[in-house]
Amino acid sequence: MNHDQRRTLLLINPVSQLRTGFLMNRATKCQPLSLGIIAGLTPQEWKVKIIDENFRQFRYYEADLVGITSFTATATRAYELAGIYRAKGIPVVMGGIHATMVPDEAGQYCDSVVMGEAESIWQQVLEDFESGSLKKQYRGTFTDLIHQPLPRRELFHPGYIAASIQTSRGCPMDCSFCSVSAFNGRHYRFRPINEVLDELEQVSNNYVFFVDDNIVGHNTSARERAKELFTGIIERGIKKHWISQASLNFADDEELLKLAARSGCSMIFLGVETEGIEQLAEAGKKLNLHMVKDETYNQVFNRIRKHGIGVIGGFIFGFDHDTPQNLLNRARFIRKSHVDSIQVSVLTPLPGTRLFEELREAGRLTHTNLPADWERYDYYEPVFKLNNMSAETFDHYRSMAWNSIFSWPQMVSRLFRTLLSNRNLKNTSIVWLNLYHYRRIFLLGWKRPYN
Repeated sequence: MNHDQRRTLLLINPVSQLRTGFLMNRATKCQPLSLGIIAGLTPQEWKVKIIDENFRQFRYYEADLVGITSFTATATRAYELAGIYRAKGIPVVMGGIHATMVPDEAGQYCDSVVMGEAESIWQQVLEDFESGSLKKQYRGTFTDLIHQPLPRRELFHPGYIAASIQTSRGCPMDCSFCSVSAFNGRHYRFRPINEVLDELEQVSNNYVFFVDDNIVGHNTSARERAKELFTGIIERGIKKHWISQASLNFADDEELLKLAARSGCSMIFLGVETEGIEQLAEAGKKLNLHMVKDETYNQVFNRIRKHGIGVIGGFIFGFDHDTPQNLLNRARFIRKSHVDSIQVSVLTPLPGTRLFEELREAGRLTHTNLPADWERYDYYEPVFKLNNMSAETFDHYRSMAWNSIFSWPQMVSRLFRTLLSNRNLKNTSIVWLNLYHYRRIFLLGWKRPYN
């Protein structure tokens, strides 16, 4: 017990010790929003502290109860930190997407696992802890309308450039490599727009990342709701530069694009994944498959870019249909594409996805010393046996592809193309910095050990 007689809840955001990755750049670090929400759900009679390894490596801090979140790539580190507190007899609760997908595994390294969304269950967890009857597992329930408490932003490290805000949860798509629908459900669920706007007005950051998996959704009602949100930002006079994620249908509605731009949209991330029809079918990207047959990707990108919104294209390497030549072809496609910034990754099967189950059942996973090997599931290397090449051959051609994509001539050419397209120096500088940061991450960060 602390001197102020309040119990202390310590929340930890762990970081993998294998590679620096996104730690190289402040601009690519995302606030641990889930921990801020947990803090907001915790009664005032508790003292709450967040240890965030995005900025500082762990140092022991006294606590009565510890809560740890993790993704799959950070699970190894999460279990290590949990062990430090459990060795001292301090209960540890684990949550987040990885613990939700493998609760029995996580339960071996903590005292209790919270599965799914915490809003409906966190108060019960605290009450059970205080009565000495903490359960091994708790499962949150979905609500149609999300009344999320305001996250305790004062607990976040001040080094974050962008504030993370969520306006919706869930996704009806069923991409083979994505676990979002398993964690947040197959239906869109929304926060009341006024609550989102109130939160936007309260954040001090000039930059905002809407962490929704798809800010405009896949149906008419979701799209109209996005327009209402953008209109609310404009009418309230909220001046923020924002970035979010969407599907290619973001470009379908001219009115939506105008409202997004006027409301401060600087960049939108689109999961393009690949130019190959076989690979798109393999991934279950039905919308992309439809789009690539009907029109070129560049037409989609240009409809967005003419409004001054930068396009970040996400591309994946390592599909079953990929050959060494396919990797080089994808790099050529990316070099010629009209995206303004580029995010690349290696296809990675995560627990809770169809891809993981299929590869596990086929005996194709190559990194199975779990949980130690979870840190290798970080999108930088193949963790399963590839169909058409060895891991060494893949790494050779992947390296050639990524070096060509992020070569300086390509970088400079893309910069001028962006400037000529949006004719906005501020937005161009935001997009350029994003591209530059990705270059550092994907050409340097994946090689460097964390220190």
